[in-house]
Amino acid sequence: MKPATRKHRGGIRPVAGRQEILDAARSIGNRSGWKAVTIRAVAQQLGYSSPLLYEHFHDKQELLTELAIEGQVSLADALMRDLPADPYDALLSFVARYWSFMRENEQVYRLMNGMDGVPIDRERVRVFSQRRFEAAIAILQAWLTTACGSASGAAPSFDELWAVLHGMAALYLDRSVPFDSSRAQACVERWLMGIRKAHRDPIRGSGYQTDLAGG
Repeated sequence: MKPATRKHRGGIRPVAGRQEILDAARSIGNRSGWKAVTIRAVAQQLGYSSPLLYEHFHDKQELLTELAIEGQVSLADALMRDLPADPYDALLSFVARYWSFMRENEQVYRLMNGMDGVPIDRERVRVFSQRRFEAAIAILQAWLTTACGSASGAAPSFDELWAVLHGMAALYLDRSVPFDSSRAQACVERWLMGIRKAHRDPIRGSGYQTDLAGG
């Protein structure tokens, strides 16, 4: 099937597709920040008029939301690729890969986590992310089964892992605390030890233990 074409300045050229528009928007965002990404700015970079882009995206929010989802896809792929077979080693690999992704894609990371105050559909990104990271939660379930004898509480525990990693990454990006990959990994190792200890030596009345037990 031939690509769609349109007259442009007296000649014929292919019409910009959805991915070409996303690539141009990402380029602007990486270079100048996400507030600089507008339908008009993307159209100018591509050499088109703004109405053509509105055939693919209703507004800036939809465009940035798609870029945020693309970022989640890339992060999930980076986390899950060729993981160690041992669940504990796989979880520690998550930390190093998460940190590497954040460092190599700082602007995209900020966008996909809503850190720059630009409009994205946070709920749509959240729902998509939950589905995309189900395989990662399964690895945490495997570790809980091996280390603690029960896989219950894997989903909230994964949320806690995400909170630790994102919290450290956000502080690093804001230049508040000089965290690095080794400190993040050491923190997660202590967190895993705490979960194991909580299962082996439960504290009466502890809400944290209740969550882990799935009650």
